Amino acid sequence: MGFWFPVEEVDEGTARLLVPTIDRGKGEPLDHARSRAAVFYNPLMRLNRDTAVLAVSLRGDHLGRTVEACEPMCGCGVRGIRLALEAGAVRVLMGDLNPSGVQISEENVRRNGVSDRVRVRFMDANLMLNLHSSPRNRLDYVDIDPFGSPSELLDSALRATRDGGLIALTATDMAPLCGVSPSACLRKYGGKPLRTAYTHEVALRLVIGAAVRAAAVHETGIKPLFGYYADHYVRVYLSLRHSAKPADAALAEMGYIVHCQRCLYREAVKGAYLKASRTCPVCSSQLTVGGPMWLGDFADNSFAGGMLEKAVKIRGWEPRLTHLIETICGEIGFPPTYYHLDEFSSRAGISSLNMDEIMAKLTAAGFRSTRTHFDPRGVRTTASATDLANFIKG
Repeated sequence: MGFWFPVEEVDEGTARLLVPTIDRGKGEPLDHARSRAAVFYNPLMRLNRDTAVLAVSLRGDHLGRTVEACEPMCGCGVRGIRLALEAGAVRVLMGDLNPSGVQISEENVRRNGVSDRVRVRFMDANLMLNLHSSPRNRLDYVDIDPFGSPSELLDSALRATRDGGLIALTATDMAPLCGVSPSACLRKYGGKPLRTAYTHEVALRLVIGAAVRAAAVHETGIKPLFGYYADHYVRVYLSLRHSAKPADAALAEMGYIVHCQRCLYREAVKGAYLKASRTCPVCSSQLTVGGPMWLGDFADNSFAGGMLEKAVKIRGWEPRLTHLIETICGEIGFPPTYYHLDEFSSRAGISSLNMDEIMAKLTAAGFRSTRTHFDPRGVRTTASATDLANFIKG
């Protein structure tokens, strides 16, 4: 099949695919060159797609039947094809509004021998999802991975997913989510970001929070099964329960984070309205407020553990995958936010300290602590900012 744009072959997982050849101008950032390509393909998102294969495979194990999946913005078709090849019994509906994307996806489907399990349509993403919104026509898995924010597709994705189904959301618009454009974050996610050392965790919690509120409108509850930050994006897998009770339970996990820029005190406050003082109880400075956002766990022990078990049995994943899952498993059950050790060391006027030594001191003092996947120099602990500062100084 001929294309009007140059293509090359790449391997990812068990799939062999045609993708556009990137024509990079002199000094042009690679991301810009990729965004100009006839069809978007980003090899850096391999980790993202690896987690999708694991999540859908687990979903199939639970269902005991063929998983009905949808990727309404498919690009070159790599994700849907890999799901059909690697995630067990899966049927995939893919779509795109880019005719070149549909053309190359159809060719990739043919080349990988999955035409009986993968269908590609030239269609708007919201329209494709809305066609599956009736109760008997809903899907087991919907994957929203846009170039930017998933917010415009969130309502359609929720209505197209059946009770007990999964929704995967990727957000790459990190500038609004990390506080560079607070007004844009408020428009897209309904919450205020925080510019702190743990801003990427806040970004993930804001995305989950937006999904919780959108689902509650339909009397649907959401439970995060596996959420993370990597490279330039946040990603989360959400389980849906169609009932008012789980919707109320999810809303009860919403709230705010108040943060002191002076002494680094922070507190997570659950509730629809912020009832905490706006003055820092440690140094009396004005507190910065972020939210509303999700304050519960961003991963589930059973689901993350199942992903890890599958990941270690099979080789060929993106090198970071198993370590990412292991670290996230260790973060479950800890309070929101983590501490960046270098930030505390800098304020104390000393050189950066060894992570293991600090964690050993915290354990000896009766506090729980663990590393966080958000930052290699971050520690998640039950100790307060004041406790940690004292350990570092001492």
